[in-house]
Amino acid sequence: MPTVLQFRRGTTSQNNSFTGAIGEITYDTEADTLRVHDGSTAGGFPMVTAGSTATLTNKTLTSPVIGTSIVPSSADGAAIGSASAEFSDLFLADGSVISMGNDQDVTLTHVADTGLIFKNASTTGNSGVGAVFTFQTGDTDIASGNVLGHIKFQAPDENTGTDSILVAAGISAVSEGDFSSSNNATKLSFQTAASAAAAETMALSSVGVLTLNGSSGSIVIPDAGTIGSASDTNAIGISSGGVVSITATTASTNSTTGALTVGGGAGIAADLSVGDDLRLISDSAVLSFGADSEITVTHEADVGLKFKHSATADDKPIVLTLQTGETDMAADDVLGAIRFQAPDEGTGTDAILTAAAIEAVAEGDFSATSNATKISFKCGNSEAATEKAKIVGSTGKFHATPDSILLIKNSSGSTLKTVNGHAAI
Repeated sequence: MPTVLQFRRGTTSQNNSFTGAIGEITYDTEADTLRVHDGSTAGGFPMVTAGSTATLTNKTLTSPVIGTSIVPSSADGAAIGSASAEFSDLFLADGSVISMGNDQDVTLTHVADTGLIFKNASTTGNSGVGAVFTFQTGDTDIASGNVLGHIKFQAPDENTGTDSILVAAGISAVSEGDFSSSNNATKLSFQTAASAAAAETMALSSVGVLTLNGSSGSIVIPDAGTIGSASDTNAIGISSGGVVSITATTASTNSTTGALTVGGGAGIAADLSVGDDLRLISDSAVLSFGADSEITVTHEADVGLKFKHSATADDKPIVLTLQTGETDMAADDVLGAIRFQAPDEGTGTDAILTAAAIEAVAEGDFSATSNATKISFKCGNSEAATEKAKIVGSTGKFHATPDSILLIKNSSGSTLKTVNGHAAI
C-alpha cells in the first residue's frame, strides 16, 4: 500500500482562523489552494494555482504571459505604474487601439506602416467639437516669447546626417507678452528649414496679422486664383500671366473712394489706361512729361492751366503741336483747331454754341510738294462761330469777309484808319 501525505485541511473560514507553525502547509478545500504559515500570522499566506482566482499584493512577476486581458477590479479602479515606478517601453500590435474615457469616446488607433489616428468616437452629444488635442504648459508665469506648445517635424534617421537630421519644420504657439488676468496674446509661429534647423518663416499674430519672415517672403496662389474678404471672396484676381484685376465697381469721387485706394504715391512703369474720368483733385496739381519731367502742365486755382518748358537753357520755349492722324489730307480738311465755348451758359440755344475758333485748314490736297494751309479765324454772332477772317498760306495774305471793317490802331488803342470792304491785304 503506497504512503499518502496529507496536510491539514479545512474551509476558507477555518484556514483564515488557523495559525500554523513555521513552514507548515494547510489546504483550503473551498479555494483549492495551499497556505504557508509562519507561526504567527492567522490564515497564513495563500499560494496561487493555475485554476484559482486570487489577489496578488506586492508580488513581482517576471515575464508573465497574459492569455486574455488585464482588467481592473472596477472602472477607474487601478493604474499601470506609479509616479515613482514607471514602465519602460510599450509595444502594441498593428491596428491596435488605445481607448480613453468611460465610454471609450476618444481613441488613438495605429495605422500599419503609416501612423496614428486620433479620433473622437462619439456619434452624438459632442456638439460638433470633433477630436480636440490640447497642448498645455505647466509654466506658472508666462512671459513674452515663452512657447506654450510645439509640433516638430524631423527625419532623425536620414543617412546623410548633418543638416538632414535637424528639425526641418515646426509649428509653435508663442506668447506675445506677459500673460495676465486680461491678456493671453499668443502668435502661431511656422518654421521651415533649407540648410539649417527650422526657423520662423511665417507668423500669425494674436490680432490676425500674417507676417512672412522668409528671405523671399512670397504668397503664391493658383493661376486665375482670387483673394478676397468674408463679404467679397473674389475681390482680387490674379491671372496665370500675373494680371491683377479688381472686381469692385465702386465709383471714385475723391482720393479715399473707389474700387482701389492708395494712401501714398503709385508708380507705374508702363502705360496707364483709364476707362473713364481722370481727376487731379488738388490745387496746383502738375502733370509732368518726359524722362526729366521738363514739360509741365500746372493747374492754376480758379483760373486754368499753365504750360511750361522747365529747362533753364537758352531757346527752350514751350511748343504745343496739334497733329492729325489722317493719312490723305484733302482740301478743307482741318489739321487742328482751338475752340472757345460757354457750354454751361444758362440761356442755352446760341449761347452754348462754339463762340470762336482758330483752325488750321488744308487749302488743297497735300502731296510731297504741297502742304498749303490757311489759318481760319471764326467768330459767332447768333450762330456757331463761322469764318470771319483768314491767313492764306499759299499767298501769305490776310483775308477778311467782304463786309468786314479793318481798323488800324496805334499802341494806345486809338483808330488811325478804317478800311471797309477789303477782301485781302
